[in-house]
Amino acid sequence: MENFMLNVNTNNYELFARQSYIAKYIVTVILTLLVRTTCRAQGNPSVLESEISVEETISIDTAKSQRYKFQPLPRIVKEQFFKKELGSHVLVDPGYRVWGLSVIPWDDGSYHAYYARWPESLGHGAWLSHCEIAHAESDRPEGPFVFKNVVLGHHNPGGWDVSNAHNPNVCISNWTINLYYISNDLNGKFEKENDNNYPSIDWFGKNWNLVRNTQRIGVARATSPEGPFIRSKRPVVEPHGAFKNIAVNPAVAYVNGTYVMIMKGDDVKVKDWHRIQLVGHATNAEGPFTFNEEPVYDKAQTEDAGIWYDKRTEDYYMACHVMNSPDLALFTSKNGHQWRQADNPLFKKKEIELEDGSIWKPDRVERPFILTDAAGKPIMLYVAIADKGVTGNIAIPFE
Repeated sequence: MENFMLNVNTNNYELFARQSYIAKYIVTVILTLLVRTTCRAQGNPSVLESEISVEETISIDTAKSQRYKFQPLPRIVKEQFFKKELGSHVLVDPGYRVWGLSVIPWDDGSYHAYYARWPESLGHGAWLSHCEIAHAESDRPEGPFVFKNVVLGHHNPGGWDVSNAHNPNVCISNWTINLYYISNDLNGKFEKENDNNYPSIDWFGKNWNLVRNTQRIGVARATSPEGPFIRSKRPVVEPHGAFKNIAVNPAVAYVNGTYVMIMKGDDVKVKDWHRIQLVGHATNAEGPFTFNEEPVYDKAQTEDAGIWYDKRTEDYYMACHVMNSPDLALFTSKNGHQWRQADNPLFKKKEIELEDGSIWKPDRVERPFILTDAAGKPIMLYVAIADKGVTGNIAIPFE
């Protein structure tokens, strides 16, 4: 998500290339130079937080068969997406930008989606400042998911999470919904500018790097899907040990009394911002989480883990977004501690097959979330999609 960000004070350049990985790389480099020049001229910090070299991308042997196959989607899905019409397989929210969701089944047969949204009028950069987590309900895992309520607002006066609620990830334990999210711990970082005691858009634009490095992981818990969700009094995860600056993008599975979390931080061994994913474990939803020193994978910058546990084989799996790669990658673990690339490391190409035989290649496909049945068999993949300035979430059934 970070490389998709543009400073709220700059023009919303679209960092997309549609033809090939090389084209994407070339466009990224060109826009990096362009935006940096603009930022320097305006006195703003660079908003393309780092460049990722071609050599950093993960090596995936696409000649190997995929472990998982996916069903093609009706043609109308693509049409509804661009029209911003809610429908089966399409979660959009007119008036808002949408980016990433998490879905749980409930005991009455309903399905509940928790998704990140922020006002369209503020531009894409407002994901870091004005995002909230909304709740929607459906009677089917593919939707349509109908909006019900906002469960976490973008401003929490008096809490550690002063600003923002983003990247929701939900798991159920002991009849309790655990909603993990990221927020900005801005206490003491800004002066009161108005009666709401909340920074202005201009302040966020001028202090992008500062805000970026205040991101922390929290959890809010509830006993019913609509809430109320009670936020943790302190962050569940803060930078420490092998990672610095940020603690973001949690993915959590509750297995046999243990919470297994994969999250992203900056590598302490690298001077600049270099994202790594680490795995941690806790016996309480609010932690403390003990993280392994070794990254889940260190040959490329990865993020947006989607984690699940297959009870049939007693294996953990993780699908994730590989920065500047045309694929989503698959990793596996026997114990939840040591992870490796799966024998079939290609989880899914960042494209969507339609029933008419055409291939939809959105500008961006990220934030995979995998819904399983009671046995841990994957049944639905949800991905965040950005294409031609439209954002939303798409549900893709497993075969």
